[in-house]
Amino acid sequence: MGTSIFVGLTVMVLVLAFSQLPSSSQGPKPISPLPNTNPHPSQSGFGQLIGNLIQSKTSGTLRDDFHAGLSGWDGLRSISSDWNMNAGAVRPTSLRLWKPSASLSNYELEFLGQIDHKSMDWAFRAADLRNYYGAKLVMTRPGPLPNAGLVRFVVLDGRERERVELPLPLTLERGVDYKVRVSVRGSRFLTSVNGQLISSWMDGRISRGGVGFFSEDGESSVLKWVSVSERDSFIARIASHFSLITFPTAAVAAER
Repeated sequence: MGTSIFVGLTVMVLVLAFSQLPSSSQGPKPISPLPNTNPHPSQSGFGQLIGNLIQSKTSGTLRDDFHAGLSGWDGLRSISSDWNMNAGAVRPTSLRLWKPSASLSNYELEFLGQIDHKSMDWAFRAADLRNYYGAKLVMTRPGPLPNAGLVRFVVLDGRERERVELPLPLTLERGVDYKVRVSVRGSRFLTSVNGQLISSWMDGRISRGGVGFFSEDGESSVLKWVSVSERDSFIARIASHFSLITFPTAAVAAER
């Protein structure tokens, strides 16, 4: 009985593992994995492998490349007087929130954009236009030396609070594509640029909300696409329980 269960689980893992193999087509190089944020870091083994493989296939993903327009983005101003579209990219101005992401809590936000002048700004866990976490990738000065900074803050009831600016060991340039990834899990937020982790911080005042983009006075950026991978889907929550199971592989080997 035990052997049959083990064989069945082994077959399932092999099938899932083969499905992870890259295809022959050459796509964009993925960014590096973020550091492990598993709340049970000491647990490992066969069960965790199953959980990781299943969750990578079951998390829902939303994506917008703006070719269908801006009807999915809500803001205080009308679309015709706000964000500008050109050649499949947008230039954000006032804050607009992506409606399909509004009910999410834990997710991975990714977007590709360029800094046109000074910074590229985004919002996450945005419960509405008056309550959200905000962040900016800032070009502090022109030149070849490290010239980057990250600004982060929280907006509650329409009032910005606790703005923090951190220097970054990066050199940013105008008109260059940057892929930003924000991991939103519980009260911890991780941010990376082109695969390099640049920020980790915690705050628990806003527990749910979607993503958005904006530019403040004197700032300008270009946004090419955005995607949000949800980590709270029903199947993904079931899959996460597999990571808590550690199969006694040594004992199985001994029984043979």
